[in-house]
Amino acid sequence: MYHSPQAGVSVFTKPTSDNQAARGLQSSPLNPQRGFTLIETVITIVISAIIAVGIVNYIGDSVEGFAASGNRNKLASAGRTVVDRIALELHNAVPNSVRVTAAEPGGGQCLEFMPFTGASSYRDAPFTGLGDDTFEAVDFNPTLTYTSPAGVYAVIYPISTEALYEFANPGPMALVDVMEDTGGADGLVTITLDAPHRFTRRSPVDRFYIAETPVSFCIVGSRLFRYQNYGIQQTQCTPSTSSCLASSAPDRALISDNLNNAGRTAFAVLAPTLRRNAIISLDLSFTSEGDVVDLKHEVLMRNVP
Repeated sequence: MYHSPQAGVSVFTKPTSDNQAARGLQSSPLNPQRGFTLIETVITIVISAIIAVGIVNYIGDSVEGFAASGNRNKLASAGRTVVDRIALELHNAVPNSVRVTAAEPGGGQCLEFMPFTGASSYRDAPFTGLGDDTFEAVDFNPTLTYTSPAGVYAVIYPISTEALYEFANPGPMALVDVMEDTGGADGLVTITLDAPHRFTRRSPVDRFYIAETPVSFCIVGSRLFRYQNYGIQQTQCTPSTSSCLASSAPDRALISDNLNNAGRTAFAVLAPTLRRNAIISLDLSFTSEGDVVDLKHEVLMRNVP
């Protein structure tokens, strides 16, 4: 109670406690302050965690998918390069010179053929008697000549793969010593053989090929190698054949190291028919970092005896 000395009037006031003042401050519309309860905080954290996990998984899956797609594209590109390389070389193979070994359970297999450097028409090749060591042929275009020792082979009408690699006399193939253009403007070249030879059969169109030593593509484990400069072998060589295919560069070149051909037949020869030439079937499986790309391709042999 408070007495005013000036007015002589007594003014009564009711004391206010601190709790009452606090309650008044909280309920005042001018101070609408209110905090989060523990349950609301926990729910917010849980929902935020769920959203964060979803975002992280989405980003992770996107990155992983992008990486896998890039790896598969890389594998497909490398595989296509390998297939195109083999197909391009097969297009320059002597007719009926392609042969393959049996596919092993682990995928190991070899494809062999004789590449040729030129083809033309012969004039007087030896087909009778004891044969001869020289004959003339129409000029090659572009010009093709060899000095002694040429190290190439004249091939006429090779209709049998076995007879070709048998390399016998008489037979469809003879070693060339010299090939020179001695006539000048007459449009002829002279082929001198390493020894007298008699060719087995005449070509219906008088065609002959100049062939080089065979080459092989072999799958060894997860790798594909190209072999050369091993000479003509009656029995087809494999990497495990003693003193046949090279074990290092330069006569062995690595083509690919991402193969997994277990249980597959990488190379197959489909014999020619009356309606088409021979077909070489390729079936290769490339793998890297868990991604697999299978490539199947068929090469039509355009060259004929």
